[in-house]
Amino acid sequence: MTRDEAEETIDDADTAIVGGVYGDPAAATRYWEQQSEGDCGLMATRMVVGEITGTPPTEREIIDLAADTPSQCSPGEPVYDESVDPTDGGVGHGTCSTDLLILLDHFGIDADYTNDDQAADGGLDTGIDALADYLGDGRQAMVCVNSPTIWGTDGDRSRCGHMITVAAIDFDNDAVYLGDSGGEDTRGEQVTIDVFETAWATGDHELVVTAPR
Repeated sequence: MTRDEAEETIDDADTAIVGGVYGDPAAATRYWEQQSEGDCGLMATRMVVGEITGTPPTEREIIDLAADTPSQCSPGEPVYDESVDPTDGGVGHGTCSTDLLILLDHFGIDADYTNDDQAADGGLDTGIDALADYLGDGRQAMVCVNSPTIWGTDGDRSRCGHMITVAAIDFDNDAVYLGDSGGEDTRGEQVTIDVFETAWATGDHELVVTAPR
């Protein structure tokens, strides 16, 4: 269902209350695996592939694919280079969100990228209402968030730097279900809608969403 379909008038004053669950909460855990490198974007992509095809690649397989795939975001470099990080001998340099579209295409999955600026210029909508509609339509979504905000830890809370999936939004229970590969305790992670919005807004509501099927 779409979010509009969940609006109900509950009194004579025509007060609209939006409720319901959009998406599938189980998608936060079904193909979850903790990342072993700085490859949160690849692990989020892996979860999306699993949800759509039923056969997620292993972490090693998607790292190798990304290492062999030229980046469109950073020409001359691969999508992912696990040799980068001089502080500990190399655990990866992260990925550009738009490059994740290339990886999804490798698995036959069409997807789009948007953010606040693109949406304002007539591109694909983003924000919590749009995200709820996409999830309600059975589409898969990845977002860039500020991890200290999501995890409730110390650190710079001014920018996004961690890619996760959004499995579902439960407006009745004020919960967002996240596919977060960031730690051994992040399986089945849930946060409030306000916490999620605060963390997501740091990246201008950057969103990778699969096409309707």
